[in-house]
Amino acid sequence: MDGNITGEESERGTGGSDKFALLIKHYRELRNFSLKDLENASGGSVSAGYIHRLESGERNSPSVKKIIALAKALRIPSAVLVATLLHGLEEKDRLFSLAEVLIQNSYFLGSGMLSSEAKQSLIRIVEFIDHAEWSPTSKIKELYQLSEIIDDFKQAVS
Repeated sequence: MDGNITGEESERGTGGSDKFALLIKHYRELRNFSLKDLENASGGSVSAGYIHRLESGERNSPSVKKIIALAKALRIPSAVLVATLLHGLEEKDRLFSLAEVLIQNSYFLGSGMLSSEAKQSLIRIVEFIDHAEWSPTSKIKELYQLSEIIDDFKQAVS
């Protein structure tokens, strides 16, 4: 704990806490940040323990200062984090990344709803396809890697 009562301990609230948690974790992992790396990238404004509590849903209404620090460290607009917390607000003209759409909504596959883990796996599949080199010399290796990610998705939905 940071010991800062005025911003952390009173931050239980309502809103898109599960979606916010998943979004923070997604962007942290996308940047290959450990919890400590994200703390350092935030200039120490948000502790690794606090980030863990956000990602696990123990804390769900961070202060504006912490949202801005996290957004800057994750290299995303702070509005993305705020909009996720306040998901009930309409944003008709805003374009969303595929990851945001998957995280902020619920989906069924077969007879069951996709879990957060399944959504993360699906995002990894799409991002891998988008970022892979797909050259003649790398295709076999990349197809194998993609099949491993697909296996993770299949396990998450079963």
